[in-house]
Amino acid sequence: MRQTLTLATACINTTPLDLDGNLALIRQAVQQAEQAQADVLLLPELSLSGYGCEDMFFVADWLDSLPGELMTLAGSLPEHLLVAVGFPLHVAGGQVFNGVALLSRDKLHGVVCKQHLARSGIHYEPRWFTPWPAGLVSTMTLAGHTIPVGDLVFDVSGVRIGFEICEDSWVASRPGRSLFERRVDVILNPSASHFALGKQQQRSQFVREGSRAYGAVYAYTNLLGCEAGRAVYDGDAMIASNGDLVLVGERLSFAPLKVYSATVDLQVNRAQRLISSQSLVPDAATGIAEVDFIWADEPYHRPLSPACALAVEDEHAEACRAVALGLWDWQRKTYTGGYALSLSGGADSALCGALVYMAQVQAYETLGEDAYRAELAKGRLKPMARGEQDPMCWLREQVMPLVLTTLYQGSEYSGSVTYNAAAGLAAELGATHHAWSIASLVSGYLDLANSLTPEDPLNWQRDDLALQNIQARVRAPGIWLLANRGNKLLIATSNLSEASVGYCTMDGDTSGVLSPIGGISKSRVLQINRYILEQGIPLQDSAELGIKRLALPAMQAIVHQAPTAELRPVEQTDEADLMPFPVLDAIRRLSQTQHLTPKGVLQQLLRGEFAAQYEMSQLVAWIRRYYGLYCRNQWKRERIAVSFHIEADSADPKTYRRFPVLSSQLTRELAQMEAFAASL
Repeated sequence: MRQTLTLATACINTTPLDLDGNLALIRQAVQQAEQAQADVLLLPELSLSGYGCEDMFFVADWLDSLPGELMTLAGSLPEHLLVAVGFPLHVAGGQVFNGVALLSRDKLHGVVCKQHLARSGIHYEPRWFTPWPAGLVSTMTLAGHTIPVGDLVFDVSGVRIGFEICEDSWVASRPGRSLFERRVDVILNPSASHFALGKQQQRSQFVREGSRAYGAVYAYTNLLGCEAGRAVYDGDAMIASNGDLVLVGERLSFAPLKVYSATVDLQVNRAQRLISSQSLVPDAATGIAEVDFIWADEPYHRPLSPACALAVEDEHAEACRAVALGLWDWQRKTYTGGYALSLSGGADSALCGALVYMAQVQAYETLGEDAYRAELAKGRLKPMARGEQDPMCWLREQVMPLVLTTLYQGSEYSGSVTYNAAAGLAAELGATHHAWSIASLVSGYLDLANSLTPEDPLNWQRDDLALQNIQARVRAPGIWLLANRGNKLLIATSNLSEASVGYCTMDGDTSGVLSPIGGISKSRVLQINRYILEQGIPLQDSAELGIKRLALPAMQAIVHQAPTAELRPVEQTDEADLMPFPVLDAIRRLSQTQHLTPKGVLQQLLRGEFAAQYEMSQLVAWIRRYYGLYCRNQWKRERIAVSFHIEADSADPKTYRRFPVLSSQLTRELAQMEAFAASL
């Protein structure tokens, strides 16, 4: 019986519906796994079709073409490699299952189907897929081959392999227990688990615990990159043996695929099953599929992979890297020539510009000049060859002027601080920067409006909101013009905190194709800008550039300002308009992640740090303000630009928290909160 095994995990940057592109990446992963002398290659969930195909999962003709693609892939596999490929399985009669096929050369050995569908947070799998019942095994004919399908364990010449597919491992009744009873040696977990801060630690727990509790080697692999436009996948890869991690891959890589491998001891895991306190009945379990496959000769000289540990997560670095990767994938997958940005000299637009720059720097360093230039050419960007020029100078002087166009649009109330901050940052980024005044445009609109009511002209005492919003809206057409002219994607600069309460001007600062920091709270935006100034964002693969961290001294002028919209004739700050951002973000998180009522939020705040800082009456007023704005502005959230999911919650109603556009405004619930506060 086989004593050791070399497992390979592949993280690939798929694109929904791009069968040719996805298959090309899969074949590259197969080639790299063969070079590593792997015995098994695990690919991510739905890696053939792409995970984010949305309602294309309803298109039967397309679904029915996929088994043929699997068999074509099988025909090109190496002789001694087993490959697990995720794909949507369409069953005659209309149901679709989230499946993973086990392939070897010219053979499709069977399909395991997902039992627990992700339906929380940004996931909506029950719309398209049917959960497979535990314990059920059926047979199907796919691409001319009759195969077993369902809750299977594959017996491969004495080595038993089972699957938990993404969400299967997150639930209390995970299939691992049944796999343990069927004496599996290896559990494979193909996943499409979106990035969120702190999530890797959660994954590592079920990977290690799955290995320890079930006496099996546990291999996990995840999708990589911004696959379908909203979620960013971190390309997390882990393998555990005997309860210890023996492989942890590099996350959030800008490479199109990453393949990792580890050699593990099957015997030590079998020994763990022998001493397990869990009962093992005689082997009468069903769902064991015998696989006609011969392992390569066992390389007894190959050393086992040693135990390793997760690195401590740097949340600011991870958030920056996830957004930068998303920006890079949007640029290359839309075949556009980079980005246009209304650079106000404030915190939000500054971070957006900095992360566009980081995306280019990291893409160059990861891909190398030739591959990087080839990607730029898809968006009609053709910088001069670098030659002997320093790489960082080349990126700033030759590439960034083509990739990023910035525009400072000053109003009557804009000051020199923001003007100089924007100009300084744009110069450091190497952006093509412009500045103009919108004062005459605003004046023109005011003249038109006042001509309708000459006896009652607009004034700040009564028309404060209208007079602010016209300034923000006047800025949109000009930057759109520059974006269209340059074949660029327009960046909207809304952050998670302000989008949640609608502190933004629709068709003004919300205008754009993509809102890169729409998943980052304002508190964190301010912290990240200081982090970029003082520490710099760490880079991966930083040999050629010669720098390990990307710092921007021009952020000095950004971080020393109080955030302001500069839309009123008197001094204005965002926190004065709303509330302190740490308080706002605490209310938002409690409301959206714990689903608390206003009273429940107040109770939680009174138990925390804010109770010592603020009077209860002030906290009550801020909670009322938060919910008043939140309920009133759902229509804004319905129209915000696409954003990336970065923190635990999101303002995007299409992929996270749904709320009625018209509602009671939570009047009863707010009254209950105030009654509770009065009783204390």
